[in-house]
Formats: sequence, C-alpha cells, structure tokens
Amino acid sequence: MALVKPAGVDTNAISIGGTVIPYRSVTVAAQRAGRITALYARTGMMLQFNQPVAALDDDVLRQQIDGIKAELKAAQSDLDYAIFSMPGMDSAGGMMGAMMGAMFGAPGGSGVDAWLARVNRINQARARIDQLKAQERALQAQVGYGAVTAPMDGIVTRRLVEAGEIVQAGQPLIEMAYVSRLRAQFDIPVDLAQGVAPGRPFTLKTSDGRLIPVSVGEVAPGVDPRTHTQQVKVDLPPQSGLRLGDYVELLLARAGAASTGSVVIPAAALLRGSALPMVQVVTGDGTFKIMIVRVAERLPDGQLLISAGLSAGDVVKVQP
Repeated sequence: MALVKPAGVDTNAISIGGTVIPYRSVTVAAQRAGRITALYARTGMMLQFNQPVAALDDDVLRQQIDGIKAELKAAQSDLDYAIFSMPGMDSAGGMMGAMMGAMFGAPGGSGVDAWLARVNRINQARARIDQLKAQERALQAQVGYGAVTAPMDGIVTRRLVEAGEIVQAGQPLIEMAYVSRLRAQFDIPVDLAQGVAPGRPFTLKTSDGRLIPVSVGEVAPGVDPRTHTQQVKVDLPPQSGLRLGDYVELLLARAGAASTGSVVIPAAALLRGSALPMVQVVTGDGTFKIMIVRVAERLPDGQLLISAGLSAGDVVKVQP
C-alpha cells in the first residue's frame, strides 16, 4: 500500500541549475607603476572599506619631488631678484624718466624697455613657480596612490600578484566580493524565461533539498545568441546558509501542469496490462475500487505525477 502524497513545488516544476554568486564583485588594480613592498590581502580574508590592501615603493617619486623642490628654490630666487633689483637707466632717461617713475612707478623714455623686460622676467618667474608647484602636487598624488585600499567591505576571492613584483598602472592586484548579500545566477532557455521580470517571486532548491523563497533581482536585457538563454539573477534572503559557488536550482512552473490538485504515487501502483492508466484505491470498508488516473509525468525517482483521478490522502495498492 502507498499513501497518495500532494505534489510539492519541486515536483510540479522544471529545475534550472545555477550557482551562488556575490551580490557585487570588483577587481582592485594598481593606480600607478611600482614594486609591491607589502601585500596585506590574502585569499579568503575579510576586508573593511579603506583597509590597506597593498603598498608600492615610492623611491623614484621621492627623488623626483626632491628635484622639483630644488628647482622651486632656484625659481623663487629668480623671482626675488626680478622684483627687488633696480633696472639700469641710461642718460636718455633724464628728467623725464624720473618724472615717469614718480607718476606711474615706471621709467620714462628709453627706460620703458628695461621696465617692461623686468615685468616680463617677474611674470616668467611666477609662471615657472606655478608650473613646478603643479608638478610637485602631481608627484605627491602619485605617492599617495602607492597605498592601495579596499573600495568596499568584502572577502578576497583571488590574489593575482605577490609581494616584490613590479606592476604597471591598471594591473589587477586582487579580486573582491561583497558577500553580506548573495545572489544566484541562472541561464534560462528563452521559451521558459517568458514573464520572468525583476521582483517576481520564485522558489529555489538547494543541494540538500531545502526550498527557499527568492525574488528576481536582475534580468539580462538580451538573449545569448549561442545558447539561446537569458541570464537571470535572483536575490537570496539573509542567512540562507548558502556559500559562494554552491549549486542551486530555480523551480519554474511546468507548461500545462496543474497548479493545484496534483499528487504523486509510486509507478508500481499502476495496474499492468490495462489500456488506460488505472490504480486500485482502498475504500473505507477495506475493499478496493479501480480508478482511472491521468499521468502528467513520470518522475526520475520512480514516482508518477498524477494530475487527475486521485486526491492527497488516498491509499493505493502497489502491485507486486
């Protein structure tokens, strides 16, 4: 004898396999070239936002900054000389030059050329100082880029370099994953992806048989032309017990399957040799009555999905 059981959501659905992925992942790269003097991040290590990841040497940059500072000192001396030195005045300047100087602060007559030359030297010295200061600020910023920090909270999933290596600007150092929230990713055939939209609820089945309610978080805008599938990501609830890389299944309703009233019985309960699928059902007085059933599907575990003819709680006879 076998008890007729109601079909669960996993029985009355198509399973699409997928993988647990991080809610967000980033690659942390070097912002400038240099030799890695320290690498603090290790695979599997939890990092907090702004926590040190790696350090690059700055010996060459420091030498360049020292050179800029020496040039700045020389440029400042040129500026001071241009401001405080008195330009020479030839005899043609005479009384008119003195009058112009008294009235306008500039020499008159042929002394105008000398005054203009002095102003030009002052402007050039100031421009040179501004240029050198900008170069120094840029080099100081490059020094700061040598301290690589975590851009978010997360776990190190992969370390791509080792201490002592010389890296270039833009070269990846580590990969990080934000795991406070998790997602599961699936590639769903286009004929099954109809109606799948962000926010729609589904049921997810874990490898140990647990059923977890989930909702669609992201749907790819296009279809993969090679596999004819559409990528779907679902948001997992907090404390789901799942880990990165776990195998999971998304349960999609079968086309044409009954949404209610479906039951499951052993395949051995069918009467042999009958033209129609029939079973023997135990009645209240202990006798048997023959019922015609509708077999919706043969399940891989030796069970039958019955969409009509039986109700949950019935008892059927299993044929020897």
